[in-house]
Amino acid sequence: MKKENAVASDRVPFKMKLGFSVADIGFNIAYQTTALFLLFFFTDVFGIVPAFAGAIILYSKVWDAISDPIMGSIADRTKSRWGKFRPYLLFGAVPLGLSMFLLWQSPDFVQSGKNIYGLVMFMFLCTMLTIVVVPYQAMLPTLTKDSKERTTVLGMRSVFSIIGTLIAAGATLVLVNLLGGDNPKLGYSMMGLVYGVVMIITTLVCFFAVKERVKNQVPKQKVSFKETIKVISKNRPFIILLAGVLLSVTAVSMQAAVINYFFKYNLENEGLATIAFLVLFVTAAAIGTPIFVWISKKTSKKFAYNLGMAIMTVISTLLFFIGEINVWLTIGLLFFSGIGLSTNWLCPWTMVADTIEYSEWKTGLRREGIQYGVFFLIMKVASALAGFIVGNVLAKTGYIANQTQTGTALLGIRINMTLIPVGLFILAMIVISFFNIDAEFHKRILSELKERNR
Repeated sequence: MKKENAVASDRVPFKMKLGFSVADIGFNIAYQTTALFLLFFFTDVFGIVPAFAGAIILYSKVWDAISDPIMGSIADRTKSRWGKFRPYLLFGAVPLGLSMFLLWQSPDFVQSGKNIYGLVMFMFLCTMLTIVVVPYQAMLPTLTKDSKERTTVLGMRSVFSIIGTLIAAGATLVLVNLLGGDNPKLGYSMMGLVYGVVMIITTLVCFFAVKERVKNQVPKQKVSFKETIKVISKNRPFIILLAGVLLSVTAVSMQAAVINYFFKYNLENEGLATIAFLVLFVTAAAIGTPIFVWISKKTSKKFAYNLGMAIMTVISTLLFFIGEINVWLTIGLLFFSGIGLSTNWLCPWTMVADTIEYSEWKTGLRREGIQYGVFFLIMKVASALAGFIVGNVLAKTGYIANQTQTGTALLGIRINMTLIPVGLFILAMIVISFFNIDAEFHKRILSELKERNR
């Protein structure tokens, strides 16, 4: 009877799964809206010079790298009547929404004032996301001890994550135009208000729907710096994966950040940028992902990852030469690019899991926290590098916001969207080709680990 009750308690109620997953709509709206539109907003709406706009994104991600582990440590030591992690959702929800609203304002400051405001407000949003999202991610093990139940929760959460991404890609410019009319400053301000309210609501829904049911968890072992270096340095496949992901995610983030510029200035059809984003991301989620799940099972994760990047390389090259001929031709090319893009969402996450078993097999140490922490950091570094590169290339090619661009400036936009990512994709494919954990090797690792543990 006790066994049956234990099994039942490990099942997460549907209401709790749903409430936990809904929060990721708001979080992904914040992440994707800033990734896709913030650089463009800074330069073309608020009036920050491109080089400093790119630097703001870089500085804020460096701050993320510092604040994330600090917040994780604080959350681990928290004790309250609501649990260890839930209080940060309750008390962080309103400041998080407020930070989203304030980021998209355009106060009439002098240039230096605009630079400071943009930096402070983006760091405010990044800090609030850290305060809320780090405990949110750490809350999953408190819902159940059952690994299958955790997988179903993660599966539902991924659906809502995609919904948040699609809202950011498809609704942002629609809201800006609908609520601002001919005044983009008002439009972005109201968009920030709407998204801020959504983020508050979805975060609070999660707080009220979820309970931390697994109590008295064993405290995490303290890991020395020496052991951390050992875990990473002895794991050659992990290092290869990190290098490949840094290159490929930087390339993808550059392309996403430049689409607005390309449609506004090179194609002179800013209104269709929303269609371009939807085509790119819907294709990746709905068509590309199932295709590459099948391909990775039939071949290998490494082959699927490189094939996706090869598709993006070919499409990006075509965009450089023929992308300015016709706006619908460009959107058609982005459709096929979206198929390749799906591998950046799929393959790295499955490959990093394999490197964890490799680490245990090679060193006797299994440190998921260390490896995933470093992996998340590389993702953030890639996003920061993308904004920094784009901003500096725009500045060096003579880009001036809201003006008729010179041929050199238009070429700079085109290179940002095509040739630089092409070079990064090619380097990433070369690096990933050295990743040596295939299905057979992984089976051997698991078999030897099983024997060793026995």
